[in-house]
Amino acid sequence: MNKRIVTGLILLSFFVGAWPVSSADEIDGARHERDRPVAKLFDANGKLVGKLVYFYGAYVQGGVVLNVHAAPVYAGVRHVGDTQQTESATEMRWEGIRPIFAGPNCTGAVYVRFASGPLRPTALARSGATATLYVASVGRKQIVTVGSTGGVDPGECYTSDSPSQTLAWKVESTFDLTQHYPEPLRVGY
Repeated sequence: MNKRIVTGLILLSFFVGAWPVSSADEIDGARHERDRPVAKLFDANGKLVGKLVYFYGAYVQGGVVLNVHAAPVYAGVRHVGDTQQTESATEMRWEGIRPIFAGPNCTGAVYVRFASGPLRPTALARSGATATLYVASVGRKQIVTVGSTGGVDPGECYTSDSPSQTLAWKVESTFDLTQHYPEPLRVGY
C-alpha cells in the first residue's frame, strides 16, 4: 500500500512540476511572436494600409487584406516598373487579377473571374494612375457573356472576335484604391 502512495505522489509531483514549465513556454512563445518585426504596407503619405500577406496563386508579389463595404478582400501589390529589369527596389503599386467585361473594348458590365486567396474574390483594373478594385457579389459564380478582358498595362484591353460565355461573379461594389491609399506604396515595419 505504501508503495502505491509513493508512486502516486511521484507521478503527481511530476505532472504538477511540469505544468508551469509548459505554460511558461507557451507564454514566452507568444511574447516572441509579438517581438518579431512584421512587414507592413504604407501609402505615399506614410499612412498604414495593413500587414503584408501573400496568398498562393494571387499573381502578385504580396498584398493586404482590406475591409471594403464589410467584405474582407485581398488587394495585391507589385514593384513599380515596366519590366523586371527596371523595377524599383522600394516603390510598389496596386496590382491584381484583371476583370472581364460583357462588351467590347472593356465596356459594359464588369465581372470577377478568379479568386485570389480565401477572401471575397476581386479584380483590379487600372486606368492611368487610378487603380480600381472590383469586389465580387455574395454567392456562386454565374454564366456570363464575355466580350473583352482587361490587360496587364493601364488602358490595355483584349477584345474577343466573338463573345463567349464563362463562369464569373457579378460585381457587388468598387473601391478606388489610389484615392484611399495613393501610390507609390512602400513596405516597412
